[in-house]
Amino acid sequence: MDLVKLCSDLIAIPSPSHSEEKISNFIFNLLRSFEGLSVDRIGNNVVATSHLGRSRKVILAGHMDTVPADGNELPRISDRIISGLGSADMKSGLAVMIGLAQKAASLKSDVTFLFYVCEEVASKFSGLVEIGSVDSSILTADAAILLEPTSCRIEAGCQGTMRVRIEVLGRSAHTARPWMGVNAIHRLGDLIKAVASFEPRQPVIDGLVFRESLQVVKVEGGKSNNVVPDRASIVVNYRFAPDRTLVQAETYLRDLFGEFIFPEHGDNFELIEGVEGALPNLERLVIEDLAKVSNLPPRAKLGWTDVAYFSSRGIPATNYGPGDPLVAHTKDEYVNIDEIELAFNLLLQIL
Repeated sequence: MDLVKLCSDLIAIPSPSHSEEKISNFIFNLLRSFEGLSVDRIGNNVVATSHLGRSRKVILAGHMDTVPADGNELPRISDRIISGLGSADMKSGLAVMIGLAQKAASLKSDVTFLFYVCEEVASKFSGLVEIGSVDSSILTADAAILLEPTSCRIEAGCQGTMRVRIEVLGRSAHTARPWMGVNAIHRLGDLIKAVASFEPRQPVIDGLVFRESLQVVKVEGGKSNNVVPDRASIVVNYRFAPDRTLVQAETYLRDLFGEFIFPEHGDNFELIEGVEGALPNLERLVIEDLAKVSNLPPRAKLGWTDVAYFSSRGIPATNYGPGDPLVAHTKDEYVNIDEIELAFNLLLQIL
């Protein structure tokens, strides 16, 4: 199979989140022509599985959706580079999956190929959740590989993430007489300073360094130009290492901000959304094999990916695929053709 042309063809099919039907049709019809696979649709998710009675079963997973276009809809090929929306994240990974699916009948592992929707939006829309709710037996395996862009280097595990909203109260007054009130926005100053001076924890897990982060991502407050604001809020995003549970991470933030929040006066700390991370699992089946054949040492995944979803189901999982993660979601997104070929060959070797 011509993986370069296939990647280019996939890029040319628009597939922003919630609009994956066309690319789903393309992949579904292509997979149905391959030997050794049963191919099904669950919504716009495509599931292809081999049933050859092999001693181990592996899941290869990739999302079909992209972020919105930014004048980069059309694929371009030049000097061993494919450019265009989704080239790195992650239509090059999808091309590798399809190339491996074509060889399913000759592989020494049974493989379930999951092409799923809505990874780039809220997790409640995830195609993996949709698949699991319809038939949870599909999501059983000895290991899973998520073909997120990693420049063909294992990015093991992933960090957890949470968003919290902190609202503080003040007392309104005329801005000509501010001493008659309490400025809630000013009260946020100490909270924002605490975030800005955050010293990231860097735990070492299975020899890999995870670096936590804390950022204010939203600020709200104020009623009018001549009124002292009586309430204001910030939203904080915390990326935490996988040695902490969601409960432990929330407790940490409550302790960190505790001296600035007074619930007895109406202040509020609210967990908006949170998901746990996943441990590296470097010594587990398939992941260890991939680490052995790779020329690059594994590193920690500092973002959140769906390896956490598989981990929560007891399936050791890792991130590995073509494409530089640093160019994902950028206008100038691209993938190196050499990485597409390398990812295909190494995954073929371990499967």
